[in-house]
Order: sequence, then structure tokens, then C-alpha cells
Amino acid sequence: MDAALTQMKKQTPKQVVIEWIDHILDRKRWNGTELARKSGLAPSTLLRLLNNPEHQFVPTLKTLQKIADGSGIPITKKVMDALGVDSKEENVVELGPSESALRRAGYRGAARPASVEFRHVSALPASLQAAAGSKRDGYVPAPPQLEGDETAFAFNMPDDSFGEWLRAGALMFGTKRRDPIAGDMVVVTSKDGKTRVRLLTGIDENGLRLTKEMPSKNEETMKFDDIQDIGIVAVIVRTV
Repeated sequence: MDAALTQMKKQTPKQVVIEWIDHILDRKRWNGTELARKSGLAPSTLLRLLNNPEHQFVPTLKTLQKIADGSGIPITKKVMDALGVDSKEENVVELGPSESALRRAGYRGAARPASVEFRHVSALPASLQAAAGSKRDGYVPAPPQLEGDETAFAFNMPDDSFGEWLRAGALMFGTKRRDPIAGDMVVVTSKDGKTRVRLLTGIDENGLRLTKEMPSKNEETMKFDDIQDIGIVAVIVRTV
């Protein structure tokens, strides 16, 4: 039995639920009170769960679904299993419960279409981004190519570096399902918070060789130590 399964067996249902809620708070950058408000719950419902380890309270599946709806982050199979919901016959996917399981819990909401996180990115360094507008993240429908990809995310092209070919504001989708290779279009965020979209021409010991021109010329090298985040551009939906 591997370490992950061993850890899962040691966790109580309450611990598994708290782990999922902590993941939501970290991903959304919310506190418990804000999550409760977004979910239509009394703040005490979440705060007594998160702040009092001795309290035996464990939310019902119906309450957890409100949290999932409010945050846009589905209930995981691990949570379903911890709550004792029989998912074997329901074909529950890893990201959330089946519709029939929710019906048994009294939930009557419509099925949520596949969606991916929309990220705010900027061509400006982090020190200047406060003047660039809202940084509020959200969710957008997933293109068919990325349905089921847990690493997928959406963003707007942050600048006009590709000129008329790809203008600032184009809606783009990225993935981290695999490592980037030469020939990929990548979205790279440096440690100063600045994001750029470039063609990856190669990888060597010095870092990533990038260009914004086709055919490739005027390459730039970004050192690995300067990179905060990187993804592969998989879909470009529109240009503006």
C-alpha cells in the first residue's frame, strides 16, 4: 500500500473535508467567512469546523455541495468516499459526485458544465499591477480539448507582443499536463509577477530559449531560477 493510501486511511471524514475546504481557501485566496458568504451559509457553519478540532460536526453532502457551487470547485471523490457515499455503481469521476448521489442527498441543482479556472495575468511586474484593474479570478467553460484536464486554466493574452497575429485580450487556454518542448507556445510568469506568451524554441542548461517572432529570430533566454510558473498554450478561442 503506498503512502498516499496509508495517509487517507488515517484521516477521519472531518479531516478529509477540512483538507478540501483548505484547498478551496488557498486556491481562491478567501477566508472562511468569505467562502461561507459565497456559499449561502452562516459563517459559523465553516468556522466551527475549521477552528475547533474537538468539535464533532461534519457537514452534510448538501452543505458541501453549496460550498462547491459557491467556490466553483467540485467535491472530490476522496470527500465522497470519506462521507461513505457509495460511488461504485454511480460512476463517480475523480472531480466530483454523480448526479444520482446528489439526488439521494436532496440536491436538485442542474449539472455544472465542465469549466476551468480563469487567471488574471499581466505584462506588468507585480509592483505595478495594482493599477491595472481587478485581479479577481473566476471560471469559464472548458473547450472540448481540455475537458477532464485538472491542470487546465484560462487567461487573456497580456500584451501585443505578437502584433497583429495575436492581439492583447485574446482568450487563451493553457495546460500543465506535460512538460513543454521546443515548438510549443508557452505562457511564462517570472518571479516578478510579469507574464508573457512566447514560442519555445529550445531548452538547455541556461534556461528556456523564447521568441515572439515567426520564423524564429531575436531569441531571448529566461533562466530557470527566474521562472515562477509555466504552462503550454493549448487553445486560442478568439482575438480582439
